[in-house]
Amino acid sequence: MSMNHLPPLYSVQKTKNETLSLVHGIYAGLLLCALVIVWYLEYQQSSMPMLELGVLSLLMLLMFGFNVLACLKVKKGNNEGLILSRVMAVLMLLSFPIGTLLGIFSLWKTTAKQWEK
Repeated sequence: MSMNHLPPLYSVQKTKNETLSLVHGIYAGLLLCALVIVWYLEYQQSSMPMLELGVLSLLMLLMFGFNVLACLKVKKGNNEGLILSRVMAVLMLLSFPIGTLLGIFSLWKTTAKQWEK
């Protein structure tokens, strides 16, 4: 039996918009890490009013959740994933410098030529 006839050890199924999905996952992870750092620093210094900390935490958790959702939806290649990805990419642009780069890349990956239906 030759090596050409052996099946792969694991099957690699490429999903649609895999790179864009990864970008949303990376950004979601960065948001969560940033939130943990904010909580830790606030625990150490107690310099922020609780209302501000609560609002900031809520906004970051919403951004985290929507990026995870975008990560999952863009793999399907449907219009819902495309719109969510574009909205999240525009919001990423505000997170200079890393979010800006990821946002620009995400907007490029949602163009008609790059999007995989």
